[in-house]
Amino acid sequence: MWAILCICICVWACDVSSSPLRVQREARLVMNDEVNVLMYGVLQFSESLHHMYQSTAAKLARVTRAISNIENVVQRLGRDTEQAAQSEGQIKEGLGLIQAQMAALQAQSQQYRGLVNRVELEDAELKQKLINLEVDLNNFTPNRIKALQEVTKKHNTLLDDLISWTQQQKQQLESQNQQLAELQKQTNFVS
Repeated sequence: MWAILCICICVWACDVSSSPLRVQREARLVMNDEVNVLMYGVLQFSESLHHMYQSTAAKLARVTRAISNIENVVQRLGRDTEQAAQSEGQIKEGLGLIQAQMAALQAQSQQYRGLVNRVELEDAELKQKLINLEVDLNNFTPNRIKALQEVTKKHNTLLDDLISWTQQQKQQLESQNQQLAELQKQTNFVS
């Protein structure tokens, strides 16, 4: 733009002068002036271009840094997401194992409850038989009493064994109930 303005001024100045000598001399002066003006315009233009280049380069550098920072954040988020997915999978797997253990313990607990109930019934039946035997014992003769005493001793031994076994089963059932309660607490805690 400056260059076009300078050329227009030079052409106008050349047309105004009338004498040929003067025109030649002025033409040289005008040419020197035109060259100076043109050079000044070119220098200003190149300086503006240089300034624009530097500011554009600085802006590009800032944009590049911002993009790099955003890419780092996205990568970090991707890693965090992968870790969260792995943790979630591990937690689900752990919950599945705990639930399976709880189901097995509940089944085993129910099985032992049924067994303990049967043993208690048998124990009650044996006690009733023992009471009946004692009543019969009071009603029988000495020989018969001795035979019944031996049977009673056998029954007492069996009854003692049965009571001992029942107590062991109750202890196992209580232990399993405690394990089941702890697993339920862990499941509630994990949830």
